Amino acid sequence: MIEKFEGIVLRTLKYSDGLMIADIYTAQRGRMSFLVPVSHSKRTKVRSVLFQPLSMLTFTATVKAGRNLSRIGEVQPFSMYSSITNDVVKSSIALYLAELLTFALREDGSDDSLFTFLDRSFTLFDNLEHGYADFHLVFMVQLLRFLGIYPNLEDYTPGCYFDLAQGCTTHEHPLHPHFLLPESTAIFVDLLRTGYDSMHLLSLNRKLRGEFLATLSLYYQLHIPEFPELKSAAVLRELFD
Repeated sequence: MIEKFEGIVLRTLKYSDGLMIADIYTAQRGRMSFLVPVSHSKRTKVRSVLFQPLSMLTFTATVKAGRNLSRIGEVQPFSMYSSITNDVVKSSIALYLAELLTFALREDGSDDSLFTFLDRSFTLFDNLEHGYADFHLVFMVQLLRFLGIYPNLEDYTPGCYFDLAQGCTTHEHPLHPHFLLPESTAIFVDLLRTGYDSMHLLSLNRKLRGEFLATLSLYYQLHIPEFPELKSAAVLRELFD
Protein backbone atom coordinates (compact mmCIF):
# COMPACT_ATOMS: atom_id res chain seq x y z
CA MET A 1 0.00 0.00 0.00
CA ILE A 2 1.38 3.40 -0.99
CA GLU A 3 1.22 5.99 1.79
CA LYS A 4 2.23 9.63 1.99
CA PHE A 5 4.52 10.82 4.79
CA GLU A 6 6.07 13.92 6.25
CA GLY A 7 9.24 13.24 8.15
CA ILE A 8 12.53 14.39 9.65
CA VAL A 9 15.67 12.52 8.63
CA LEU A 10 17.61 11.12 11.58
CA ARG A 11 20.39 9.20 9.84
CA THR A 12 21.28 7.17 6.76
CA LEU A 13 23.23 3.92 6.49
CA LYS A 14 24.63 2.18 3.42
CA TYR A 15 22.61 -0.93 2.52
CA SER A 16 24.17 -1.86 -0.83
CA ASP A 17 25.88 -0.15 -3.76
CA GLY A 18 22.57 1.17 -5.00
CA LEU A 19 20.54 1.49 -1.79
CA MET A 20 20.74 3.11 1.61
CA ILE A 21 18.56 2.89 4.71
CA ALA A 22 17.09 6.13 6.03
CA ASP A 23 15.78 6.32 9.60
CA ILE A 24 13.07 8.97 9.59
CA TYR A 25 10.73 10.28 12.28
CA THR A 26 7.38 10.63 10.53
CA ALA A 27 4.30 12.60 11.50
CA GLN A 28 2.04 9.69 10.52
CA ARG A 29 3.69 6.65 12.15
CA GLY A 30 6.55 7.86 14.29
CA ARG A 31 9.99 6.41 13.65
CA MET A 32 10.36 4.24 10.55
CA SER A 33 13.14 2.91 8.33
CA PHE A 34 13.04 3.22 4.55
CA LEU A 35 15.00 1.89 1.59
CA VAL A 36 16.27 4.77 -0.54
CA PRO A 37 17.86 4.33 -3.99
CA VAL A 38 21.20 6.10 -4.26
CA SER A 39 21.21 8.36 -7.30
CA HIS A 40 22.56 11.82 -8.05
CA SER A 41 20.58 12.28 -11.23
CA LYS A 42 18.26 15.30 -11.31
CA ARG A 43 15.69 13.24 -13.20
CA THR A 44 15.25 10.60 -10.52
CA LYS A 45 12.13 10.69 -8.35
CA VAL A 46 14.27 10.04 -5.26
CA ARG A 47 17.31 12.29 -4.89
CA SER A 48 19.48 10.76 -2.18
CA VAL A 49 21.18 14.12 -1.59
CA LEU A 50 17.96 15.32 0.08
CA PHE A 51 18.45 12.89 2.97
CA GLN A 52 20.70 15.05 5.12
CA PRO A 53 20.42 14.94 8.94
CA LEU A 54 17.34 16.86 10.15
CA SER A 55 16.07 17.43 6.60
CA MET A 56 12.28 17.84 6.46
CA LEU A 57 10.78 15.77 3.64
CA THR A 58 7.44 14.82 2.17
CA PHE A 59 7.46 11.48 0.38
CA THR A 60 5.53 8.38 -0.61
CA ALA A 61 6.48 4.85 0.37
CA THR A 62 5.17 1.36 -0.20
CA VAL A 63 4.26 -0.01 3.24
CA LYS A 64 3.69 -3.75 3.60
CA ALA A 65 2.59 -5.53 6.76
CA GLY A 66 5.34 -7.56 8.39
CA ARG A 67 8.19 -5.69 6.69
CA ASN A 68 10.50 -3.42 8.65
CA LEU A 69 11.80 -1.61 5.57
CA SER A 70 9.49 0.34 3.28
CA ARG A 71 10.68 1.51 -0.13
CA ILE A 72 10.43 5.22 -0.88
CA GLY A 73 8.77 6.17 -4.15
CA GLU A 74 8.81 9.96 -4.58
CA VAL A 75 10.34 12.60 -2.33
CA GLN A 76 10.33 16.39 -2.10
CA PRO A 77 11.64 18.85 0.50
CA PHE A 78 8.94 19.66 3.04
CA SER A 79 10.83 22.62 4.43
CA MET A 80 14.00 24.03 2.92
CA TYR A 81 16.74 25.18 5.30
CA SER A 82 18.69 28.25 4.30
CA SER A 83 21.51 28.33 6.86
CA ILE A 84 21.80 24.96 8.65
CA THR A 85 23.54 23.32 5.69
CA ASN A 86 25.79 26.31 4.96
CA ASP A 87 26.97 27.40 8.41
CA VAL A 88 29.70 25.20 9.94
CA VAL A 89 28.52 25.84 13.51
CA LYS A 90 24.87 25.15 12.71
CA SER A 91 25.66 22.06 10.66
CA SER A 92 27.77 20.65 13.51
CA ILE A 93 24.95 21.28 15.98
CA ALA A 94 22.50 19.66 13.54
CA LEU A 95 24.66 16.54 13.25
CA TYR A 96 24.78 16.26 17.02
CA LEU A 97 21.02 16.69 17.45
CA ALA A 98 20.32 14.19 14.67
CA GLU A 99 22.48 11.60 16.43
CA LEU A 100 20.76 12.44 19.73
CA LEU A 101 17.32 11.89 18.20
CA THR A 102 18.46 8.67 16.55
CA PHE A 103 18.95 7.07 19.95
CA ALA A 104 16.28 8.99 21.87
CA LEU A 105 13.34 8.36 19.51
CA ARG A 106 12.99 4.61 19.46
CA GLU A 107 9.27 4.20 20.06
CA ASP A 108 6.91 3.42 17.19
CA GLY A 109 3.64 5.31 16.83
CA SER A 110 2.86 8.89 15.93
CA ASP A 111 3.06 11.83 18.32
CA ASP A 112 1.70 15.01 16.73
CA SER A 113 2.96 17.28 19.50
CA LEU A 114 6.49 15.87 19.29
CA PHE A 115 6.61 16.17 15.50
CA THR A 116 5.36 19.75 15.71
CA PHE A 117 8.00 20.52 18.34
CA LEU A 118 10.77 19.15 16.12
CA ASP A 119 9.51 21.00 13.06
CA ARG A 120 9.20 24.33 14.87
CA SER A 121 12.53 23.90 16.67
CA PHE A 122 14.59 23.31 13.55
CA THR A 123 12.78 25.99 11.57
CA LEU A 124 13.55 28.44 14.37
CA PHE A 125 17.16 27.28 14.49
CA ASP A 126 17.55 27.79 10.75
CA ASN A 127 16.15 31.31 10.96
CA LEU A 128 18.33 32.47 13.86
CA GLU A 129 21.11 34.78 12.72
CA HIS A 130 22.84 35.03 16.11
CA GLY A 131 22.43 33.89 19.71
CA TYR A 132 22.19 30.19 18.89
CA ALA A 133 25.32 28.91 20.69
CA ASP A 134 23.13 27.35 23.40
CA PHE A 135 20.33 26.16 21.11
CA HIS A 136 21.37 22.51 21.36
CA LEU A 137 21.27 22.65 25.17
CA VAL A 138 17.81 24.23 25.26
CA PHE A 139 16.60 21.73 22.66
CA MET A 140 17.88 18.82 24.76
CA VAL A 141 16.06 20.22 27.80
CA GLN A 142 12.77 20.75 25.95
CA LEU A 143 12.94 17.27 24.39
CA LEU A 144 13.01 15.72 27.88
CA ARG A 145 9.37 16.78 28.34
CA PHE A 146 8.25 14.78 25.30
CA LEU A 147 10.30 11.77 26.40
CA GLY A 148 8.65 11.82 29.84
CA ILE A 149 11.91 12.22 31.75
CA TYR A 150 11.95 15.94 32.52
CA PRO A 151 13.50 16.55 35.98
CA ASN A 152 11.40 17.37 39.03
CA LEU A 153 12.35 20.87 40.19
CA GLU A 154 9.43 21.47 42.58
CA ASP A 155 11.57 21.23 45.72
CA TYR A 156 14.44 23.33 44.43
CA THR A 157 15.82 26.03 46.70
CA PRO A 158 19.29 27.63 46.63
CA GLY A 159 21.85 25.26 48.11
CA CYS A 160 20.31 22.08 46.64
CA TYR A 161 22.20 19.40 44.78
CA PHE A 162 20.94 18.07 41.46
CA ASP A 163 20.70 14.28 41.45
CA LEU A 164 21.01 13.14 37.84
CA ALA A 165 20.15 9.52 38.64
CA GLN A 166 16.91 10.42 40.41
CA GLY A 167 16.10 13.35 38.14
CA CYS A 168 15.43 15.86 40.90
CA THR A 169 16.98 18.40 43.23
CA THR A 170 17.74 17.40 46.79
CA HIS A 171 19.02 18.96 49.99
CA GLU A 172 20.96 15.76 50.80
CA HIS A 173 24.38 14.99 49.33
CA PRO A 174 23.79 12.03 46.91
CA LEU A 175 25.63 8.82 47.73
CA HIS A 176 26.67 8.22 44.12
CA PRO A 177 28.84 10.22 41.68
CA HIS A 178 26.10 11.44 39.33
CA PHE A 179 25.17 14.81 40.81
CA LEU A 180 25.89 18.53 40.58
CA LEU A 181 27.16 20.67 43.43
CA PRO A 182 24.88 23.52 44.59
CA GLU A 183 26.73 26.24 42.64
CA SER A 184 26.43 24.33 39.36
CA THR A 185 22.88 23.24 40.21
CA ALA A 186 21.72 26.86 40.45
CA ILE A 187 22.92 27.59 36.89
CA PHE A 188 21.69 24.23 35.58
CA VAL A 189 18.19 24.86 36.97
CA ASP A 190 18.17 28.18 35.11
CA LEU A 191 18.99 26.25 31.93
CA LEU A 192 16.24 23.71 32.61
CA ARG A 193 13.73 26.55 32.94
CA THR A 194 14.87 28.30 29.75
CA GLY A 195 12.86 28.21 26.54
CA TYR A 196 13.73 29.36 23.03
CA ASP A 197 12.24 32.77 23.70
CA SER A 198 14.59 33.40 26.62
CA MET A 199 17.75 31.48 25.68
CA HIS A 200 19.42 34.74 24.65
CA LEU A 201 19.46 35.60 28.36
CA LEU A 202 21.71 32.64 29.18
CA SER A 203 25.24 33.77 29.96
CA LEU A 204 27.09 30.48 29.59
CA ASN A 205 30.78 30.66 28.85
CA ARG A 206 32.60 27.95 26.90
CA LYS A 207 33.48 26.02 30.05
CA LEU A 208 29.90 25.91 31.35
CA ARG A 209 28.54 25.12 27.89
CA GLY A 210 30.82 22.10 27.69
CA GLU A 211 30.03 20.99 31.24
CA PHE A 212 26.27 21.17 30.72
CA LEU A 213 26.50 19.35 27.40
CA ALA A 214 28.23 16.53 29.29
CA THR A 215 25.66 16.76 32.11
CA LEU A 216 22.67 16.52 29.79
CA SER A 217 24.31 13.71 27.80
CA LEU A 218 24.83 11.76 31.01
CA TYR A 219 21.22 12.44 32.03
CA TYR A 220 20.03 10.90 28.75
CA GLN A 221 22.29 7.90 29.30
CA LEU A 222 20.96 7.37 32.83
CA HIS A 223 17.30 7.57 31.85
CA ILE A 224 17.11 6.03 28.37
CA PRO A 225 18.12 2.35 28.14
CA GLU A 226 21.15 1.69 25.92
CA PHE A 227 21.62 5.37 25.13
CA PRO A 228 25.30 5.63 24.09
CA GLU A 229 27.93 8.30 24.35
CA LEU A 230 27.37 10.26 21.17
CA LYS A 231 30.28 10.33 18.72
CA SER A 232 29.45 13.80 17.42
CA ALA A 233 29.76 15.28 20.93
CA ALA A 234 33.54 15.44 20.53
CA VAL A 235 33.15 17.49 17.34
CA LEU A 236 30.77 19.87 19.09
CA ARG A 237 33.10 20.34 22.07
CA GLU A 238 36.05 20.98 19.79
CA LEU A 239 34.03 23.49 17.78
CA PHE A 240 33.08 25.57 20.82
CA ASP A 241 36.57 25.30 22.30
